[in-house]
Amino acid sequence: MQDKTFDNYDKKARFLLPEIDSSNQQKKKYQIKKINNSSQPTPKKQFIFNQIINTTEDEEKEQKSSSSTLNKSTLDIPKYCRPNVNNTLQEQAKSLLPFYTFNELTRHNDSNDAWICIFGHIYNITSLIRKAQGKEQKSSSSILNKSTLDIPKYCRPNVNNTLQEQAESLLPFYTFNELTRHNDSNDAWICIFGHIYNITSLIRKAQGTKLYQQLISYVGQDISFLFDERTHEPRRRIHPQTFESVSVIENLPELESLGIPFWQTKDLFIGRLTEYPRYIRLIHNFSPNHPFILEVAEEETIGQIAIKFLKYNSHIFSYIWRYNQQILDFNKTLTENGIPNEELFHDKYGWRSDNENCQTIILCFSDDLTIA
Repeated sequence: MQDKTFDNYDKKARFLLPEIDSSNQQKKKYQIKKINNSSQPTPKKQFIFNQIINTTEDEEKEQKSSSSTLNKSTLDIPKYCRPNVNNTLQEQAKSLLPFYTFNELTRHNDSNDAWICIFGHIYNITSLIRKAQGKEQKSSSSILNKSTLDIPKYCRPNVNNTLQEQAESLLPFYTFNELTRHNDSNDAWICIFGHIYNITSLIRKAQGTKLYQQLISYVGQDISFLFDERTHEPRRRIHPQTFESVSVIENLPELESLGIPFWQTKDLFIGRLTEYPRYIRLIHNFSPNHPFILEVAEEETIGQIAIKFLKYNSHIFSYIWRYNQQILDFNKTLTENGIPNEELFHDKYGWRSDNENCQTIILCFSDDLTIA
């Protein structure tokens, strides 16, 4: 049997105030007046009803705001990431901004298909390379002819060869690799606190003594660890048996007997050890397929670098040195001539600077090849 009590049930009735009995009606009227005049709190059932209504209204507002934010998020998407719905699937995919991996980038690595990346943006520079190739072919002949005409005075040495003399009068700098190549009794160099000494003559004097073998063990090396940084004299230690203060350099008395120690004079001093070695590539304009890679010092001038290149070309001071179409000054360093030192950049990215990554200098042919 169906329960009909729920049909007649008034849902709002349970939230109303209870009815007042007729017998106590007068008393209740007085009490209601008194309550209305005072600060009457909301009845409990009415408070619950209001709270339910407020919560439902808040939920509706949240649903409206969430739906509006969802609809708004679909509006702020750029056009290139929102394909047209009317297009086909393939057309929609083509209309989006493409993304590539690093391996895809590396496969486009020739003149017919050339891509490069700068800060995450990939560019196809194939057309740019083709334009540059056409310009090089037109201007190469004019550049070669021009290089033999506008020769400055400092690149046109006189009969006395002043450029070479000026370079030879400067204090030379050497790299650590150059130091290590002078490592035998006939060509012996050592370094102490950045000062390089040629001790070949000293080794010859010490032949037949214990000092000879000791000096041979030092050649081609930096022996600064044997000297005190403050006094620049040999370090001393306590002998474990005699408990006396002795020098860490054995046979020091024999060395002093040959004369004043070489580190106290400039008789055997030949130059300084560079703190900033770098590589450069030298290319003759008439033989570009035979470059020369040289390790040089940052402190060296172009003239000092040219002296090191004399063993490859005895007429090197009669050439015009160019970098980025600019003529280099023989009395200035590479950096002063506008050739930046990128060794730190190469070290950061693990590149080798002694090959294709080093800076290139063009040696332009000159008709003045009388000096050798």
